[in-house]
Amino acid sequence: MKIGYVIAGSTPTEFLATLDPERPVRLYEYVAVDSVEIPPDGEEAAQVRLIGQIVKIIRDPYQLKRDIPLYNVVDGVSHDLLEVQIAKVKILGYLWNGEIHMPKLPPRIGAPVYLAKDDEVAELYGSGELCVGRLSARPLDLCLDVEGLKRHMAVIAATGSGKTWFSVILIEELLKRGASVVVLDPHGEYVAARDTASRLGGVNALTVKVSGHHAGDVMYRIGVLDMDPDALADAAGVPPKATKIRYSIYLAHALAKSAYKAGARRMGPKGLASILSAALRGEQHLKRLLRQWGVEDEKADELAELAKRDRHSIFSAAAYLRRLARLGVFSARTTPLGRITADLTVVNLAGVGDEIQDYVAWHILTRIFKARVRHVRGLPGVKLERPVVVVLEEAHRFAPPKSARRTRAYEAVSRIAAEGRKFGVYLVVVTQRPSRVDPDVMSQMQSQVIMRIVNPKDQEAVRDSSEQLAQDYLDNLPGLDRGEAVVLGPVVKLPAVIRLRDRVLDYGGADISLAEAWRRSDADVATIWARIFRSPPPPSVVLAASGISVKSAEPDGGVWRAVTSDGARVELSIESGYARCSVCGSSGCAHVYRVLSEIVKVRRAA
Repeated sequence: MKIGYVIAGSTPTEFLATLDPERPVRLYEYVAVDSVEIPPDGEEAAQVRLIGQIVKIIRDPYQLKRDIPLYNVVDGVSHDLLEVQIAKVKILGYLWNGEIHMPKLPPRIGAPVYLAKDDEVAELYGSGELCVGRLSARPLDLCLDVEGLKRHMAVIAATGSGKTWFSVILIEELLKRGASVVVLDPHGEYVAARDTASRLGGVNALTVKVSGHHAGDVMYRIGVLDMDPDALADAAGVPPKATKIRYSIYLAHALAKSAYKAGARRMGPKGLASILSAALRGEQHLKRLLRQWGVEDEKADELAELAKRDRHSIFSAAAYLRRLARLGVFSARTTPLGRITADLTVVNLAGVGDEIQDYVAWHILTRIFKARVRHVRGLPGVKLERPVVVVLEEAHRFAPPKSARRTRAYEAVSRIAAEGRKFGVYLVVVTQRPSRVDPDVMSQMQSQVIMRIVNPKDQEAVRDSSEQLAQDYLDNLPGLDRGEAVVLGPVVKLPAVIRLRDRVLDYGGADISLAEAWRRSDADVATIWARIFRSPPPPSVVLAASGISVKSAEPDGGVWRAVTSDGARVELSIESGYARCSVCGSSGCAHVYRVLSEIVKVRRAA
C-alpha cells in the first residue's frame, strides 16, 4: 500500500517522505522503497527493496510564511488543504542473498513509499530463541539471539517503565532453554519469581537470603577466617580512619587463624570478639585461652599490650564484631557454592546495609567466576559446569563510577564484564540511573534494552555507551509507553522498538503484601512492623524511636527514602518489606520504626 513519496534529505541512511493524509501511519512503522543498488557481489546495478522505519513524524503548514497571522488563514480552512505530514525514515537496509546490507546509493526523490509487508519485516529481523515481545508497530514476535548475550546486556529504564518486567521475561526465556540464572536482588523483588518458577515446569529454583527477617530457602554465610581483615572491618562498619580498632580486629583475626591451624574449631565474629574480651581481662587470661587452643603467637603479646594502652579500641572492636555476628551473614564457615546454585538462584539482599550487600555481591560473583574458570581450564577445586547468566539489579549500587566511590563488588562486576564471555559468565545489568554506573562497565554491555528515560544525564550516558543508538531513537525515549523498549546490539540483527509480552512469573514482593496493609483502615505501625519482621516491635525500639524525628521522607518508585534528625538514612520498600538503616546497619532499629510511623501518617493523610 502506497503511503507517500520521498521528497527531501535522501541519503543512504535516511530520507524525508511526505505522507498521504488519507492513510495515517504511526511512529516506528516499517516502510519500503524500491531503489537501485550495486549489490556487494556484483558490478551491475540491480533493483532492491529498501526497508526503513519511521522515527519522526511532524505536521507542517503548507506554504505559509511565518509573518502571516495564522488565525485569519486557518479559520475555516480544511486540514487537508492546510497541512502536510512529513516523516523521517531511517533506512534499515535491504536483503540480498539472505543477508542484510546497507545501501550505498540514496533512494530517488519522488520514489513512492509503501508500507512494508509483514513477511519483509520478519525476514529482516530473522528468528531468535528468546521471545520477549512483539514489534511495537507490527503483530510480529521479536525473539532475541541467545548468542548475543555472550557480550552482555544492559536494561535501562526510569522507575516504573518496566525494566524488572523485561528482566523477568528474559529469565523465563533463559530457563526454558536450560540456562543457569543468578539474580542479585537488593530489594527482594524477584523472590516471587522463584516462588512461581514451577509454572515453567521442571525448573529448580531457590532463594538465598542474607537476613533472617526476610524470605529465603538458604541463609548465605561467609567464613570470617576466609576474609581479609580489612574487608572484615569494612563489613562491620568500622570507619576507615579508626586504625586502632581495625588493628584490634586484625590481631584477633590472626590469632583465630593460628588457633584453627593448631586444631581448634573455625571461629566466627563471636569467636574473634571472645579473643578481644579475653585481652580486656588481662594478659594472663588471654594467654591461658590461647594455650587451650595450642597457640603461641607473638601477636598475643601485641594484643595484650594494646589492651593496656587503649582498652577503648579493643572494646569497640569487640562491639563491632558482635553486631556483625547478629546479622547472621558472617560466620565460622562459608556456605558451599553447590548449596546456592540452581536453575534460578535469587540472592535476596534485602534487610542489610549497603556495605554488607556490596561484600556479599562481590563474594558470590567472585566465587561464580572462579568456579567457571576452573571448569573451562580444567583446574582443581569447586567448578560450575553450566554457563551462568548474572542479573545485577540496581547496578549503580554495585558498580558506580570510580570517581564517585569505590565498591568491592565493582572489582567482580568489571572483571566479568571484561572477561566473562571467555569463561561462560554473562552479565545483565539493570538500572534506572545509567549515569551512575561506571562507564567502562556500561561500554562492555554491547546489547541494550532501553525503555522510557527522562533524565538528560541518563540519556547522555545511554548515548555514550551505545554505538548503535541513533539520535532519533534517543529523542523518542521520553515518549515510550510502559512496556515499550528500544532493543539494539548483538541480540538483534537490527535496532527494534518492541512491546513486552505478558510474563509468566511473578515479581515485586518478598513474602509480605504491605500494599494490602496500607489499605486496612485499622493498620497501625505495629501491625505493619510485625508483617515485615514477623514479630512485634521490641519496647526498646519503640522507646528509642520516640526521641527521633524525621527530617524528610520521599517515595522513589517502590522505595521510601528518609533522613532522620540524627543523620540516619533509611530506605523502606513498601511492596517487598525491605528496610535498611545507614547508622545501625540493621533493618529492625529505632530509625526504621520512626520512619515507618511517618510513612503511615503520610499515607493516611493522602
